[in-house]
Amino acid sequence: MFAIRAAVLILVVLLQVPSGHADERPSMQSVEAFLQKSVEKGSVAGGVLLVYHRGEPILEAPFGFADLEAGKPYKMDTPVIIASISKPLIGTILFRMQEAGKLNLDAPITEYLPEFADPQMKSGEPSPRPPKVGELLTHTSGFRSDYEDGGRIWFQDWTKERPLSEVVAGVAKNIPLNRVPGTKYAYSGIGTDVAARIGEVVSGERRNAFLQSELAEPLQMDHTFYFAKTRVDALPEGMPIRYYRGSRSGKLLRYKKRLPLDDEFYSSSGGTVVSTAEDLGRWLLMLRSRGILPDGSRYLSAASMDAMLHPAPLGYNAAGGLFIRRKNDQGVPVLYAHTGSSGTNVWIDFEQDVIGIMLTQTRASDIKPFRIELQDRVTKAVASEYLEPAVSK
Repeated sequence: MFAIRAAVLILVVLLQVPSGHADERPSMQSVEAFLQKSVEKGSVAGGVLLVYHRGEPILEAPFGFADLEAGKPYKMDTPVIIASISKPLIGTILFRMQEAGKLNLDAPITEYLPEFADPQMKSGEPSPRPPKVGELLTHTSGFRSDYEDGGRIWFQDWTKERPLSEVVAGVAKNIPLNRVPGTKYAYSGIGTDVAARIGEVVSGERRNAFLQSELAEPLQMDHTFYFAKTRVDALPEGMPIRYYRGSRSGKLLRYKKRLPLDDEFYSSSGGTVVSTAEDLGRWLLMLRSRGILPDGSRYLSAASMDAMLHPAPLGYNAAGGLFIRRKNDQGVPVLYAHTGSSGTNVWIDFEQDVIGIMLTQTRASDIKPFRIELQDRVTKAVASEYLEPAVSK
């Protein structure tokens, strides 16, 4: 009788262990199975996953659908709006501009944008000082947060069909600082717009153009550009559908289609870059190699790379805009990442020597559990298949 009870108890315990963890060793195959199950459950419409280890691709996995209704699958080269991953791309560009002597990240923004002279606080008092250029990248500039009233200016009518220069001039005239620069953290897309405008001033190029000349061309990111009419209309298969989960039905629903604007018109500088997994891989591989490109040439110096990945004095970001997700026992950052509201995630783990790129177009808040579990599964699969010593049989 005791043996029967013990057997029943063991069976109950096994049944309570979540599937996918009790009966399988973490592996890239199990990661792919998780992707497929997530699509079948309706957790995510689809996307792509690209994983590198020691600088080499170890998993290329398109999953699910770019268009659920049409049954159109994702491909590895499907371009997506990467949303806020655009922000550290702007940060990378500004560090390159600084290295070229075009700007100083420690300088006040008034050195490049005189329209911000005599900045005012929300209280009506003058600000003790203007923001520094680098504070725009680390969300410590004092500008209004995305989550505060009026923080997402790209949805406001006054920014429509205007160039970035006019939009930033409008910010200078009409949007006071909510905080003293350099004293508090507040995630701000307005700050990224101001940073992009500084890039225009010092380069002599419009934002969409300097994204190409300063990043896409030197890194051979051929499918990376701002969401603008000329490039979007030229895509042979168009853009994937963007989805969100209905609060009542619980089903994935289509967003209203957003049409690309003419090239000269403003869109969110920190939220509307289009890219592919391979292109983002080129950028992250450059970060992994501390600024060195595959041909041995340098995109950024070692000193610039160290500065760009160094923690900001306050907040959660490195100086170049990536989030610092983990530090080692010595307090050194070892895991950097950034997500986007469209359902995107990139990370670079210097301890595991892993790069991960997950691109979907299913709203980030709706797939957060999926995103977190996927990255955890990738981390465990790499540890199991590539880092742990083989078990002799």
